[in-house]
Amino acid sequence: MLPGRSERSRWIYPALAELVRRYTTEPEPSDRDSPLERTTGLTRFEYRVFSQNGEDGVLAELFRRLGVRDGTFVEFGAQSGREGNCVFLADVLGWQGLFMEMEAAPYAALERKYRANPRVRTLQVQVTPENVEDLLSRGGVSMEPDILSIDVDGADYWIWQAIEWYRPRVVAIEYNASLDPARRLVQPRNAPGWSGTDRYGASLGALVMLSNEKHYRLVHTELAGVNAFFVRNDLDIDLPPPEAVPVRAPNHFLAGHSHVRDHGGLEYVDLDAPGR
Repeated sequence: MLPGRSERSRWIYPALAELVRRYTTEPEPSDRDSPLERTTGLTRFEYRVFSQNGEDGVLAELFRRLGVRDGTFVEFGAQSGREGNCVFLADVLGWQGLFMEMEAAPYAALERKYRANPRVRTLQVQVTPENVEDLLSRGGVSMEPDILSIDVDGADYWIWQAIEWYRPRVVAIEYNASLDPARRLVQPRNAPGWSGTDRYGASLGALVMLSNEKHYRLVHTELAGVNAFFVRNDLDIDLPPPEAVPVRAPNHFLAGHSHVRDHGGLEYVDLDAPGR
């Protein structure tokens, strides 16, 4: 066994038990409209086992409320499969789905991990707005997957915009919390890959505008200020009012960190500019 791995597994197992308990336990009827629910929204459900931040707990709570038990998922930018928004769903709950990763080394680990699992498919590919729907078809994705997770460090907005035929119930998507959430800014559609700075992706305001066009509503942004969660408007689900949805500044590692400042280079597309 590799050094340090046994200690990691030691805390993962009790954490998994807690996450499964949350997913399978019905709340008391009085909890559904409690003051805590109305004021804190989904923040109190954040919990991390396999996700980068508190996404595991948020998704478990959303699917508990939706009554989804044997679901389907799609995740872009899955890397090696050690960390991700859908790893808990695939590895513990046995959901069916598709992981996609572009880089060769992490994809080799991803493919090896799920090689014996007939319910999980993997593809080594770069997801773009031009090919995303063809890739979903190639991966055997249903027209209404339960969760679509988009994290490609840049063109996330454009990829979601390009998805027209598929209607996931829940969308988790990375946004740039360094940008003014009241503005609708997005990187150019064909911008180069992420430079490692704070110049990338889209503002929360741009994603909210896109979600409205697609008939989704924003339901949460997690504490670290990395992912936003959207739920389809036609679904019957108890959710906090819009004013309870938090707006986050960068808070990476829950310590107020952010990506290094970029003083030039990438020019954002302003979706509110005249003529657009």
